[in-house]
Amino acid sequence: MPAVRAGLDRAIDIANRAMRNVPAYAAHLRVNGYLTASIDGPGGFAGLPPMTKTDYLRRYPTGELMWYGDMSAAGTWSSTSGSSGSPTFFPRDTIALGDCVSAYERIFRDGFSAHTRSTLVVVCFAMGTWIGGTYTYQGMVGLRERGYRLSVITPGIDVDAAVRILTELGPQYEQVVLAGYPASIKDVLDRSGQDALAQDIKILLAGEAITESWRDHVLGRIGRSDQPERVCLIYGTAEAGVMGHETPLTAQLRRRATVDPVLNAQLFGENATRQPTFVEFDPQSRFTETDDEGFLLFTIDSSLPLIRYRINDKGNVLSGLDLRRIVDACGHEDLGEWIDPAAGFLVLAGRPDVAASFYGLNIYPGDLHEAFDADEVVDHVTGRFVMDPAEDGDLNQILVIAVELGESSDYSDTLDQALIAECVAALTRNNNEFRALRSHYGERTTPQIRFYTYGTGPFLPGGPKNDYARPVG
Repeated sequence: MPAVRAGLDRAIDIANRAMRNVPAYAAHLRVNGYLTASIDGPGGFAGLPPMTKTDYLRRYPTGELMWYGDMSAAGTWSSTSGSSGSPTFFPRDTIALGDCVSAYERIFRDGFSAHTRSTLVVVCFAMGTWIGGTYTYQGMVGLRERGYRLSVITPGIDVDAAVRILTELGPQYEQVVLAGYPASIKDVLDRSGQDALAQDIKILLAGEAITESWRDHVLGRIGRSDQPERVCLIYGTAEAGVMGHETPLTAQLRRRATVDPVLNAQLFGENATRQPTFVEFDPQSRFTETDDEGFLLFTIDSSLPLIRYRINDKGNVLSGLDLRRIVDACGHEDLGEWIDPAAGFLVLAGRPDVAASFYGLNIYPGDLHEAFDADEVVDHVTGRFVMDPAEDGDLNQILVIAVELGESSDYSDTLDQALIAECVAALTRNNNEFRALRSHYGERTTPQIRFYTYGTGPFLPGGPKNDYARPVG
């Protein structure tokens, strides 16, 4: 049970209170044969049965999942994106809101220096029931209440509105933070003029992994190629809000790992074929461990408490001391000095339940992301794509990849062939099963690209984030 020991006492307290005061949790323990009235110590906590959406959240009425069975304890409701099934609703209360504001304060103070300058935050997350838009808005209002000279505006997914805001309102502030999903932020940057892009721009992302090539591309668009800390990726979920986020330290370590195979293997595993998301988290508010299969388990206090909740993300947990030993041993002592021994760090490998099945093997969105960041491609596509295993006229399986063109881009044979080559190279490099499949079937495994003009096709610009694996019609 790899975990960061800090925060365990609070996690035990949450579990003990939930045993007494959350009807569904008491029933969950009985169903799993756990009859102890309370727990004390790491061993007792580790013996608690994990919970999942299927065996806990969807098994009991929503009210019974909450403290004292009281639905009115929810201040705000959000829903999951439904990328691995039907959407699920989650409540947030004052504790969750406080966690939200504190998480954003760490980002905006330590990463963006917003405590020293006036800041305009442009929220480009969808402003529906999904958590990204409303959660970020609440966090910004909370920062303002803490004394930050910060203003927030919420164009949501309206790219034209976001560009106009950046162009007209942005220059009246000392810095602008663009917050949204990676493809949406790329849209805004690609459609903004050079004067707008010359401002002091920071970028806050969530919902999808990014590659270092993608980070380099957007840094180049804003003329800050030597400042990777300007781009901060959040690891967040509807269940728990911000779980962790990139810091200047984690961004630098990830970038160094791209050119240091020893550091890469030590941080992300000997068998890692692509770089995972790498973030710092607060163990006191997000106690995190892994189970025997490598799935992350979270314990979180909110109006709907979660105890050893398995969200189906795989990864690894490192303490600050663990990370410093790795970094120093690999010869990067200059970064080791930055590491807080009380902090926790997450290596997020991805979700095995969000994949396309092709010839019986799983292809994950992360296997392909870097193909869309290649120099020959990145300026011509938005980064939105959908994988769809289909059949040709002879009933042979083919992998169709629907791709959204950039607003000012058109289809060309050159782009088609370049993207096919990049997709094959990325799949061969990142997916061992595909590599073996291609060695046997050869060209039959070559993906077919189906291009769609900007704003059309099977993409979800109105949703919380892109759904990468589903039929495209």
